[in-house]
Amino acid sequence: MKILFFSICLASTIAHNVVAQTNRSAADQQHEKKKNHGNEFPNFDRSLPLEDRVDTTANVSFGDFDGDGHLDLLLVKGRHWPIVDRVLLGDGKGGIRKAHDLGKVADRSYTGGVADFNEDGFPDIAISNDDPDRKLIYVNDGKGNFNVASEFGRPEWPTRNLSIADVNGDHRPDLILANRGNRQNTSNYVCLNNGKGQFDAPCMAFAPYPATTIYATDMNNDGLIDLLVPHRDGGQSYAYLGNADHTFADTHRIPFGPPNATIRQAAAADFNGDGLPDIVTIDEKKGVNLYLGQNNKTFSEGISLANATTVPYALTLAHLNNDKKMDIIVGHVEAPSTVFFNDGTGRFKSISFGDAKGTVYGFAVGDFDEDGAVDIAAGRSEATNVLYFGSGKLKN
Repeated sequence: MKILFFSICLASTIAHNVVAQTNRSAADQQHEKKKNHGNEFPNFDRSLPLEDRVDTTANVSFGDFDGDGHLDLLLVKGRHWPIVDRVLLGDGKGGIRKAHDLGKVADRSYTGGVADFNEDGFPDIAISNDDPDRKLIYVNDGKGNFNVASEFGRPEWPTRNLSIADVNGDHRPDLILANRGNRQNTSNYVCLNNGKGQFDAPCMAFAPYPATTIYATDMNNDGLIDLLVPHRDGGQSYAYLGNADHTFADTHRIPFGPPNATIRQAAAADFNGDGLPDIVTIDEKKGVNLYLGQNNKTFSEGISLANATTVPYALTLAHLNNDKKMDIIVGHVEAPSTVFFNDGTGRFKSISFGDAKGTVYGFAVGDFDEDGAVDIAAGRSEATNVLYFGSGKLKN
């Protein structure tokens, strides 16, 4: 496994947590083991191909679709070419016990968002589709079988990925759609769940520029959902702050990143432990960058975690090594993926995993084989989809 080291603190280096076992008592060794438990780094050397076929998969999601207590997988396929999405049912031991098509519709899918949209207690699926396909809600019968129940948005929208959040505070999952249309004539949308998984009210337009992903979170701890909308095609990105009227106005937004960004994804967390939200982005021309939150509610200039020599294409955040510090996972174009392990001060140690085939479009994170270690599923285009099992620790 190739190991690289990065730090956003120029005057610092990553300290090696090597425990010297020689000439120590058993009590000393046990104390050191407990102290360093959170600093152990898993690797992802063991993997499982999720399918034999190679196609244009755009994303992957976890959920317990059949109610057996074990994680299952949804492979979202198509992008610009119609393909039927697939459901893979897990056996709780890291294997796939059964697989079937999500439905009968072959469409140009990007995201399969998982939530209980119709409030029956079972996880349903929202599929975001590119123009000219309908955007669909599939409801679950509780056994992992799905049927189309409703639509959202408009078929002609060039929708890429969607996010799920309770935007208006009614305790129902709503949808946020990222549209990559013409720079001069496009908008992104919020589609509210009217109950029972219906999205028949007109969606609300905001952020009038092309985007492929939108990240939903409460960045300022006011109890309202905020939306990070990265510009995909050479413009300024913004964090849209939520209002009491549940709208996202241009007058209530904060810029982040360069004015000519080509950012595929952005995500937010407090990476350096100062209590302020930070933003990490993947830009196909500028690489992986971190923008630190500042006391005046703005964001710093970008701090490079990786340049664009290896083009980044997928991003997710997760706690991977039990230290309660948010880590960063990045997928690439024809290169292995990378985990940036965070030490809690905004410094990172990184490892690579997987092969250099195809392009990673999306990740799902969860303990699929139920061994206590976090696993990573990668949805890839022009390569097989793969599940990487977390295990072991990074040797210093």
